[in-house]
Amino acid sequence: MMRWRPTRTVLYALLAVALSVAMTLVAAELALRLLPYNEGLRALAVDADNPIFRFTPDRTAVWSEGWDFAIVNTVHVNNDGFVNDQDYDPAATTPLFAVIGDSYVEAGIVPYEETLQGRLQRAIGARGRVYSFAASGAGLSQYLVWARYARERYRPGGYVFVIIGNDFAESLHEREHSPGFHRFERQPDGGAVLDYEPSPTRRVLRRSALAMYLITNVKVQRLLDLDVQNLGERDRRWVANAPAAEPAAVLAEFRWAVLRFLELLPEATGVEPSAIVLVIDGFRPEMYGPAEALALAEGSTWGEMRAYLAHEARARGVAVVDMHPVFTQRYARDGRRFEFPTDSHWNGEGHGAAADAVSGTDAFRRLFP
Repeated sequence: MMRWRPTRTVLYALLAVALSVAMTLVAAELALRLLPYNEGLRALAVDADNPIFRFTPDRTAVWSEGWDFAIVNTVHVNNDGFVNDQDYDPAATTPLFAVIGDSYVEAGIVPYEETLQGRLQRAIGARGRVYSFAASGAGLSQYLVWARYARERYRPGGYVFVIIGNDFAESLHEREHSPGFHRFERQPDGGAVLDYEPSPTRRVLRRSALAMYLITNVKVQRLLDLDVQNLGERDRRWVANAPAAEPAAVLAEFRWAVLRFLELLPEATGVEPSAIVLVIDGFRPEMYGPAEALALAEGSTWGEMRAYLAHEARARGVAVVDMHPVFTQRYARDGRRFEFPTDSHWNGEGHGAAADAVSGTDAFRRLFP
């Protein structure tokens, strides 16, 4: 039997296709380096030597959203590996207020001076300091880790925690497995750290403009997973970037996470409960629509859990700022929305409303009379 062998024509054709693809990729890589693609924050390894989730320090990068770069910002990661324009000084003795949260506090798409922490820092000036500790994907359990780190290294006199809809699920190990974050587990110690070491592949992709554009701007991984979450304001399956309705068993786990968080909060912060403020996000975008949409949101998992958290926190003497009435009043007065047209995170207006609310709390005023 004669064995088929590819002819030179076929080999040349394959080679031409390969060269064409390679040249196209190189051209795309070079072109994107001239555009404001999202360069990412480059998380550090989380292990025994570095148990706290942080980013590569002393780095300024472009942060953008959307395939068309609809939102573009420049972010700075400071000397301690957190997104903040000021360096942190463990030897400083002026009063310190710590702001802790997830992507809402990380605020990659908001200029620093417009963020909650930036506005509070500007308000107090040289009288004190406002340090932020945050990263996208963190939950209540990780907030405790950063609070304890802040207490041991910087000694804050007050704390504010920004709470959003997916913080409950992102606190549970069985529901979230993002690398590097602490999650609650049903164990005597109440939690577990997930070691994280960026893989060689990830390290290479971080250096590629094309890869970062596809992953962070286009979010091609969601397209491959056929992720159709949040298809506009009329999509009633989701509220606050979380399922609108969860089974009773899941709600029980969320309530357990809340109680565990509040139980560990005094030890983690090292301050009295009255020096702690929980800022709880409102119902957005439902607040801008018909009353029916808002009623559905209020009866959702987010509506139930935010009410439960607020009640339990106040019962323990922790201050609570409910952003929903704050947002409602400001929107009625100014008519300006609190998130981006293409992104549900707080914009500068949302951060401004939160900063005004926090600066009026007893915890903040006692620290900065």
